[in-house]
Amino acid sequence: MTDELESFLRTEFGHAAERAPKAPPRLPSEVISRSNRRRTRRNALVAGVCVTAIALPIGLISTRGTAGGDAATGADVSKITSTPRFPVKDYTGDEFRIGDVLLVDNPSQRRPISLWYARTDDGAALCKRVKSRTGSGSAECGRPLRAEEATEQGSTETFPSPATGLLMYFGTARDGIARVTALTGGGKVTGTIHRPKGAPQGIWTVTVPSDTRVTAYEFAGRDGETITRIDRQQGGVPPEARAEPVGATVEMPGKLVVGLYETPDKTLVWKLNGQAVGRVHSLTPGGAAIGRGGSDKPLIDMDGRPMNVQLGDHKEHWFGITSTKTARVELVFPDGTTVKARTRPDPWKVGGFRLFAGTQRHTDDLYRDGFRIIGYSRDGAELWQEDHGKS
Repeated sequence: MTDELESFLRTEFGHAAERAPKAPPRLPSEVISRSNRRRTRRNALVAGVCVTAIALPIGLISTRGTAGGDAATGADVSKITSTPRFPVKDYTGDEFRIGDVLLVDNPSQRRPISLWYARTDDGAALCKRVKSRTGSGSAECGRPLRAEEATEQGSTETFPSPATGLLMYFGTARDGIARVTALTGGGKVTGTIHRPKGAPQGIWTVTVPSDTRVTAYEFAGRDGETITRIDRQQGGVPPEARAEPVGATVEMPGKLVVGLYETPDKTLVWKLNGQAVGRVHSLTPGGAAIGRGGSDKPLIDMDGRPMNVQLGDHKEHWFGITSTKTARVELVFPDGTTVKARTRPDPWKVGGFRLFAGTQRHTDDLYRDGFRIIGYSRDGAELWQEDHGKS
């Protein structure tokens, strides 16, 4: 499994969790035990690995900000009449689609993202299908649209920030809107209004540098008059971004630094020049190091199956964890070129894995061009290999 796949899935579920209803204040605290929270989160991640098309409850996917909307949910509460249904109905199929699909480049992943409208039981909704660099993907629909002139529906934001240094925000726009502008600390950024054939409304997109904070969006008509403004609701900061490392950090090849963090599970975060570029999740029981029964046992993925390696990459850097029997890891590119990295033991005594890191100048996108990764023992014998075709 790749580090980017797990981060991608966690981001998708995290966005949904931010918008989910909170438990009633009088709910007995013993019902929400720490162990149950962890079990629920892991089960959700396992489901995310097995299911590539994910439809989330309409009532739980309200936008982060809408004109005249409620500050907490981004919606006009007085106009909400729909109630979340369980099990959740999936509206991402072609039978619900209204009009053409808008296919645009996702600047964060350098892969396409699809945006379209769907007919739900409660009205039209904007849907998205995202594909990650590793080939994994997800699809979901937002809440049904109401009388807003424009809404914000989502972004390509992840943690760590994408290596491309770019984020895209998107949303809906009625026919009278001809221009969208993002307001940032560094000035204004003009976006694009798309009009897919047969769609009930337009779709707007704005791309900004990933380190730029967008505070609001302004929408104007054909004559330049302001129609509406959306003050953006800022998302929560991932716990890994705030946490301090447990014990000493470790310097790795390529000037990478890796540290152990408890958030509350044990998580490895890889940094370059002080900025996070990758992470390995859940090294505590239930995660990558679950129930091995000894240091000679294999790593375990989120589905409980043996795992040889968890790989991450950022520009020319590649890094991750592998089994304790693996002394050397090798990347092989389609033309036969290879790069190698020695492994080193886990200095925090978590047990069950070894660290590796290296650099390569062969490609600026490992998964686009494809590669093979191979693990070798101390005596040079091949222990395992994984093929990753072009994606």
